[in-house]
Amino acid sequence: MNVWKLTAASNLVKSEEEPVPEPGKRRVRVTKVFLNHEDALLYAGKRKIKYPLVLGRFATGVISDEGNALFPKGTRVLLRSYLPAEDTGTEKRSFTEDDFRILGRTSDGFLRDFVYAREEELILLPDSVNDEKALLLYHLALAQATVDTLDAKRGEHIAVIGGDILGFFVSRLLIYRQAAPILIDPRKDRLDFARARGVYYTSPTDGSLMELVGTVTGGRLADGAVFVTDSGETDVSLAVSVCAQDKHIAFCGSGEDTLPLDLAGVIKKRLTVHGVSDGTENLEMAINLVANKSVDLSAFRFLVFPADKIVPLFKELSEHPARPVDEICVVNML
Repeated sequence: MNVWKLTAASNLVKSEEEPVPEPGKRRVRVTKVFLNHEDALLYAGKRKIKYPLVLGRFATGVISDEGNALFPKGTRVLLRSYLPAEDTGTEKRSFTEDDFRILGRTSDGFLRDFVYAREEELILLPDSVNDEKALLLYHLALAQATVDTLDAKRGEHIAVIGGDILGFFVSRLLIYRQAAPILIDPRKDRLDFARARGVYYTSPTDGSLMELVGTVTGGRLADGAVFVTDSGETDVSLAVSVCAQDKHIAFCGSGEDTLPLDLAGVIKKRLTVHGVSDGTENLEMAINLVANKSVDLSAFRFLVFPADKIVPLFKELSEHPARPVDEICVVNML
């Protein structure tokens, strides 16, 4: 089978390797892989990783061997990206790997023709959720985990700093809970995208921000805040500035970048800070939200590339990281 391995920064090599069957695991044909900004950073050597590494964190597949009534041959699945770490007792782990490993980040991902996986590592996809939409389920699940962490109530104003896919999903789910998000981002195109799709309150990160927040909240400031850590060059201090006293801030994302948090402001306002980096437990809920059209994904443009364009696609993503928020780059592995 074909495998794409990153052997060094900006050096993605295609090779042929036959996967070895493992007892208790199913053979899965990888069908679609979502490549995004984080993958581009790994490719460019801007993240510390162990080489070689098979990239690709978010993928769908189809069962290719004979199985049982629940997972028969031909079943469409979402492949789990976060799996329990195997403890051999011989290798020292960093704190990020103590409990789980991230496929495509700390262990081999899905840029390959086939993988072997246990059935508990697979999630059945209904016919109403196609492969492209399924690739966004992890982002939607993480957004749900973030909203749950804040426990936003009806009518509360929640500042969402960062207008990428995750920030947009957080905003939409807050609206679903009948809260009122205020989406904040320095990029006008992101704000325009969100506003055109029902996010009523938006603001750039310029001098008008605090005035707008004060106007929307009646001068009380926000009832909580979300800071999307992977959304780009956004000042983390905004999360503290826009919050009223005794509120909560959730930092959500991959947790790869160091954030210069203003602890003095946190202490002065008596704020509670949360970190959210995994929404795996919400994947089934995310599927239901998409299947029932409670969250509309039709606004996203899925740009599908053949597998022989993987290397040029990585080069393009690494050279032009500021992609439109509605642009989803998908590799068709078939």
